[in-house]
Amino acid sequence: MILDSLRAVLFDLDGTLLDTFDFIYGAFEHTFATHGIPPLDRDAISEHMGGPLPEVYATMAPGFDTAVLTETHRIFQLANIHLVSVFPQTIEVLESLKQRHLKIAAITTRSIRTSVRSLEQTGIAHYFDIIISAEDVIRVKPDPEPLLKALGSMGLKPEEAVMVGDTIADIQAGKNAGTKTVAALYGFGGERLLALEPDYAIRELRELVDILSVQSDRSV
Repeated sequence: MILDSLRAVLFDLDGTLLDTFDFIYGAFEHTFATHGIPPLDRDAISEHMGGPLPEVYATMAPGFDTAVLTETHRIFQLANIHLVSVFPQTIEVLESLKQRHLKIAAITTRSIRTSVRSLEQTGIAHYFDIIISAEDVIRVKPDPEPLLKALGSMGLKPEEAVMVGDTIADIQAGKNAGTKTVAALYGFGGERLLALEPDYAIRELRELVDILSVQSDRSV
């Protein structure tokens, strides 16, 4: 399908472009162990992911200081950036989008303390026209603010963009902002994202290129 108005692709990072399963789950598991919180298995953790980290911990560990848990989580991640890698198709897809003259934004709820470093370490930071992290906005996904801020900085409208992500918060943020949505079912959210009725769903990242089918001579 040709999306004639498409000028930008907004990507979530973790579980969408970056393989951060051990990086993310490991941070939760480390935090649980450090503070004596009964552990959850990874499937149970994935059901809570996507929103603001303090809120995630509030639902998983009621009664604990979410600020302390969040800081423990982020310190673990700062020390374990080596656990972040790209999915096998990530660079291929980003190259294809750049060749088609599309703007590319990274929109993550992760702290700026590790988000940019993750992109630099994996060698893909240069593909992005803008990176929006948790500290860059007042309200993170599923609120539309991060998406609208990225689009505004690029001089684009929501109807000119598609949001690609692997959590409920990603798809809700896209809908709230007025973009098209693509659910990455291979990530943390899995098949449960289909209940949100995204515009498209992919089971491997390469499928995104076929879905967009953007004319190669488009300029922005």
